[in-house]
Parts: sequence; C-alpha cells; structure tokens
Amino acid sequence: MEKDERLLPLPETKDLQPTNQDYSTNYAPFYDDDTFDERRSIREYFNVVYKRLPIILALTIITTAVVAFYMYKQPSIFQARTEMIIEPRKPKQQTKDAININFGSDLNYNNTQLQLLQNPDLMRDVVVRLGLHRQPNLFDGQSKGFFSTLNSMFFGGKADSEKTSSLPVLTETSTDSNQSNQIILTPEEKDRAERYAFNFLSNLEIEKVKDTNLVNVSVKSPKPELAAAVANKVADVFIEQDIKRETEGAKKSLEELSKSIDDLKNTIANQEQERINYLRNTGMPLAKGQDFLADRLQTISGQLLTAEDDRRKLQGLYEAAVRASQQGDILAVVGDNKAIQDARSQNLTRKSDLEKRVEGIDKQIQEAETQRQELLVKYTSEYPGVKIIDAKIESLKDSRNRIQKEVSEKITSEGTKLTKSAEREVLASLQAQLQASQRREGQLRSAYNNEISSANLQGQAEIRLTTLSREIDTNRTLLDAYIQSQKQQELAITSSKPDNLKISNYAQTPLAPIGPNRTRNIFVAFLISLAAGIGLAFLLDYLDDSIKTSDDVGRYLGLPTLALIPHQSLVDKRKLNLLPGKNGNGNSNSLALIALEDNRSAMAEAYRHLRTSLLFSSAGKPPQTILVTSSQPAEGKTTTAINSAITLAQSGADVVIIDCDLRRPRLHSHFGLDNTNGLTNYLSGERNPDDLLKPFPGLPKLKVITSGPIPPNPAELLSSNEMKNLLQFLKGNYKHIILDSPPAISFTDAAILSTLVDGVILVALAGRSSIHLMRRFKQRLSNIGARIYGVVLNGIKPNSAEYGYYGYGNSYNYYTPDGNDDSTPLMEEEKVFSVHDTRN
Repeated sequence: MEKDERLLPLPETKDLQPTNQDYSTNYAPFYDDDTFDERRSIREYFNVVYKRLPIILALTIITTAVVAFYMYKQPSIFQARTEMIIEPRKPKQQTKDAININFGSDLNYNNTQLQLLQNPDLMRDVVVRLGLHRQPNLFDGQSKGFFSTLNSMFFGGKADSEKTSSLPVLTETSTDSNQSNQIILTPEEKDRAERYAFNFLSNLEIEKVKDTNLVNVSVKSPKPELAAAVANKVADVFIEQDIKRETEGAKKSLEELSKSIDDLKNTIANQEQERINYLRNTGMPLAKGQDFLADRLQTISGQLLTAEDDRRKLQGLYEAAVRASQQGDILAVVGDNKAIQDARSQNLTRKSDLEKRVEGIDKQIQEAETQRQELLVKYTSEYPGVKIIDAKIESLKDSRNRIQKEVSEKITSEGTKLTKSAEREVLASLQAQLQASQRREGQLRSAYNNEISSANLQGQAEIRLTTLSREIDTNRTLLDAYIQSQKQQELAITSSKPDNLKISNYAQTPLAPIGPNRTRNIFVAFLISLAAGIGLAFLLDYLDDSIKTSDDVGRYLGLPTLALIPHQSLVDKRKLNLLPGKNGNGNSNSLALIALEDNRSAMAEAYRHLRTSLLFSSAGKPPQTILVTSSQPAEGKTTTAINSAITLAQSGADVVIIDCDLRRPRLHSHFGLDNTNGLTNYLSGERNPDDLLKPFPGLPKLKVITSGPIPPNPAELLSSNEMKNLLQFLKGNYKHIILDSPPAISFTDAAILSTLVDGVILVALAGRSSIHLMRRFKQRLSNIGARIYGVVLNGIKPNSAEYGYYGYGNSYNYYTPDGNDDSTPLMEEEKVFSVHDTRN
C-alpha cells in the first residue's frame, strides 16, 4: 500500500480562524481574504437591499399610489368656529337650607368646563336637537374605511360622490332640554345618534384663547352648513346643561324632600285608618267586664285543681294494679272489680265443662277395653284388631290426662285466682279511666291558658292604642317642618341660575376648506412604505436559512470556499450550440460538460479555479481520491464532479470518475455512455476492473465508471471490501479519482464513502442550500474522522456582489479575436499563473 505522505494540517493562525471547525487547513482559498465574524459590513447591508430592491420598490410604489388615490378620493374638510365666554363663577347668597356647589379654584373650574364641552352625552343631545338621527345617509361616503374607499373608486365612486354632495336637512327638534330627554327613539335612531355623535366628537376641537375667558368651539365636516349648525348647537346645549348642573343638586334635594313629604302623608293616613280599625276590631271591654273575666278565670282554676286530683288517684291505682299483676295477686288491689267477678263465674262454668269431657272419655275407655277382652277370647294380643284397640285406649288416656292437667294449672280453685285474659281486661279498664281523666285535665288547663291570654291581650290593646296616637302626633309635627323646608328650597332654585356662560360670536358657514393635507400625507406614506420595504427585506434576509455568499460559508460552517460557480443563466447557450461536439454523441450543449464544450466561459474558468484549489488543498501531495457530495438534491453535485474531473484531465493527469450514486445515477446520461455494466456489477462479483473503465472520446485522459444497474442495497455494496479494493486498485493506476455520491442528508452513502477517500468536497447552491443541514452533515463527517476540503458555492447570479467582485462579468470578454482564441484546454503554464494569483 502506498504510504500517505501528506503533511499534517497547520495550526490555526491569527489571520484565519474559522468558527466551529474541527481541524485547520494550510490553505486559505483565494476568494476569502477577510476574517469571518458576525459583524456585517456596509457592503453586505447594501447587498441585502439591492437583492430585494424589486420588492421594496413594488411595496413603496403600490402603497404610495393607493394612499394618493385614497387621499384624493376623500372630500374636502370645512371648519366652523363658535366663540364662547366662560367667566369664573360669581359668589351668590345662599339660603340656610340650599346646597352649596363648590367648583374649587378658577383654573380647575375652567378645565372642568373645557372637558365637559367634549362630553359624548352633550354631542348626542346636539344630534337629537338638530334631528340628524332621522337621516340614515348623513355620513355616506365621508367616514368610509381604506378598503371601502378602494371599492368605491372602482365599483361605484360616482354614486357615492353624489350622495356625499347632498346637504342634510337641519330641523330644530326642541329648545328645552327636558323636552329633548322625553324624545323616544327607535333602536335604529338610537344607534344612529350614537354613531353620529362619535363622528362629530372626533372632529370637535375646544381651544381656550390664552390670557382671556374666550373659548373657541370648532367643528370639522365635509358639509360647511352642518359644521356651523353643530358648532352653534354645541354652545347652546352646553349653556343649558350647565344651568341644569348648577341647579341639579338643589332640584335633587327638592325632589327627595317632596318624596319624603308624600311618604309622610301616606304614613299618617295609614296610621289613622289603623287606629280606627283597631278600636273597631278589638272592642275593648268596660270595667265590670274586667271583673267578669277574673271570676271566670277563678272558676276554671278550681275545676282544673279537682281534675288534677282525680287524675293522680287513678294513676296511683293503675300503677299498683300493674305491680300486683306482676306478683300474681291482683285481687288484693282490685278485688271488687266487676271484671274479676265475671272471671270467677267463667272459671266455674269452664270447670264443669271439663269434668263432663273427662267422664265421656272414661266411658269410651271402658267400651274399648270390653271390645279388647272379646277379641282376646278368639285371638292373641298380636292380632291387628287387638293392636288397633290398644292404640285407641292409649290415645283416650292421653286426652284425659291432658284435660285434667289443664284443669289443675289454669283454673283456680273456687275462683280464688284470675286468668291472664281477666288480668289484662282489668288493667285495660283502669288505663281507660286514667286516660279520660288526663284528657279532662288537659281541656281545663287549655281553657285556663286561653283566659289568661285574653286578659293579657286586653292590656296590650290599651298600650298599642296609646302608641298609635303618639306616632300620629309626631308625624304631623314632622310634616309641617318638611313643608316649610320645601318652600324655602323652591325659592333658592329660582334665584340660583348661573349667568357666567355666554356666546360672543356664533359660527358662520365656512367658504374655504382647511384640509386634508394631501401632499404631506402622500409623502409620509412614501417614507413609511419605503422604511417598511427595507425592513421587510432585512426580515426576509434574517428568515432565509440558505447560504448566499462565501462569507456565510466561513461564518456559519467554518470551511473555506474552494470556488464560486456562476449561475447557468450566464452561459451563452447560442455559443454553446455553435461549438463542435466533443463527446462524440452530439450532446454538445450539456452544462455538465461546460469545462470541455466552452472552456472560455466564466463557468469553465470557475471550475479551473476549483481545480487549482484542490491541487493546493493538501501540503506535500495533492489529493488522490475526492468525494463530491451535497446536503440536498439538485444542488449541482454531479455537474461539479464532472467538470472537476474534466479540468484535472485537461491538466494532463490521468483521472477516473466513478458514479457512486446507486440510487439515481446521472453520470452515464451526461457522457452518453451505456449503463448496462458498471460499478454494481463489479461489487456484486465481477472481478475485472478493466471492463469498468470506459473511455470518453472528448478527453483521452479521462475514464468513466458508470453506476450499472440500480441495486436494492446500495449502502451495503459501497461499504463492502470490494469497494475498498477497487479504490486501492485505481489509486495505483490513476492520479485522481472523483466519486459522485447521493445527497448526504437523505442517505448514508456519502458518510460511508467519506471514510474511504482522502477528502470531501461539499457543493452548495447559493440561495437554496440550508445552513442548518450543511452544518449537521459537516458535524457527522467530523465525528467519523472524514476530512472536508471546503465548499463549492454554486449558482452565483449576476445581481450578486461576489459575481462582479471576482470578475466573472469580464472573464468571458477577455477572449477576443485578436487574443488567444485557442479552444484547447489550459496549458501547464496557464495553470501555474492561476496558482500564482491564488497565492497572492
């Protein structure tokens, strides 16, 4: 294996310190002489504005034009002025009960009056007084918005102007504020009055003349008669409302006092009626009636005491009977009770009945024994008939014994004891007598309490009657005092109307307009739109994440810019078509072969600059295996790889270019070669590398390895040992090997190939390639130990500052008929001069 004799990277120097760079390089590209920092130069700011100058101009012109149309569409504004005199308040004599309104110092009073002149309620009252709320089209065409004005300019401006020119009909609704407050407005009229008042209020100006008591009330309106009428009516209504405010406190106190008088009169009338009804309903008794109530209360009290005594006796007898019943000797307590006598009689009767039943059972037993003896004469004791008679005898004997036992247990001897049912009957009788006695006692107690309540109510009725009489007298005295105070306040209101507000000069209908200032507004719109356009340009530039200049490459990626490739629109397609085909397939106008087809163009010159940068990218030995890739598709990676290989072959070196884009191969189409056999065939098992190398008729030093059939596993093939062996074989036979790979962010093929080559070239498209994606890919390559030579910035347009700065505009014109018109590739001396210029 050939030993790598490349020098290690030089340490960082003071003049070149790329940011976010994992390694330093000993070669600074000749395009970047300034250090990369975050500060922008004045040229860069100018480039931002110049790049988006059409947007700025379009925004400025459109905005200025629209504002101009809008301003000239607006009607002329007239101003009417009414002059008022607002003097300080004069001190007035105050009555004893009048309310004193204190406005403070003269300055506070004047400021208050100026603010009250701008009250929305005042302006709404003016609108109603003038009857403007009945006119629905009063402000049609005047207070329209910006877009409404645009609409009227193109779709009905004439009709609106005719409406605007019509004058309103002014009618005096009322001269009394009280009458105006009584006007009932429909919801539509109320809403219309609010809108009109807001419109007039926005065009109202109140100005106090310095060092005087004069105040100017000015109203602006497109209709001069309306402006004068509103200004005069504002002054008139303000004076009326001021008088109302001055007397409002006294009137409010008078209204409250009048209401209190009416309430007091109603109260006195209700109390008189209550007194009469009370005397009628209670029927207060005489003195002998009171004695009768006392005798009746004494009688009921005696009956209640007797009932309580009877109840206590019956309760004691009942409780004693209950205790005796529990001990089995109730006769000792209630022996003479009728229930007990009945129980004794029942016991004797039951005894006789039971004895008769015993005698009947004995007869049946004797008959059964006689039958048994007769059967035993013929049969034995085991005979079934004998056994039946034996069972019958036993059953009769059991019945007799049970009856005899009942007689001995439940029936007392000669009626000396009671049965349980008799005892219960006795106790129930005693309990009923006790409950009847308790009810009688409760009724007598209730009657006694009622009599006591009646006596108390009679006493309370006399007290209530005395209280009502005293309340009526007190309210009559208070009513007299209220009526006297009411007369005094009525007199004070009559003599307290202010006279310090006057109108010195009514407004006249203005003849000349005062606005709008169309020229000033249009100029301000021009300046604002121009500033907004410039701000929008910088905003778009800030939001643009793409690489635009070589400074962006150094600032954000910390990588050198190897070459700046002009945009394909700069290629003269007509001259390209006139050149003879050099690739043998008639594809002479392919931009991918621009370095071969038109080597005098600016794009070909840029690729020769790229060749020079590559040759000096490593100290001691030029790079041999070079990977060309990009972060995203369609950034010019394949075109850069082809033209790099062409320029290296033009310098006399043996070059081979390999299409490692096994997902979307394009190399064979540009060179016009067959793709049936290529790299995938070799990596899949075919071990003859000589069949892979396809010559290119236009350039003998250049060999091409196409991709071959598209495989299902491109990443596995590229990371195989066969790929490493192929590169090792080519390194021993060719001076430069160029590899074209898929986009780096979408697939891992580029990361795999970067570990097999000497270095990587990143291709970026100006104005499209994302800084974020390229930074991610650079970090990924740095993590796996790959070396990045730099960035090729593709697609430099004529409006770019770098296009003119690096001389692309004059490079093609250098070749004239009198100069070097040789279309052959650059000679070795030309390459040396190019390198010399780079060093400088």
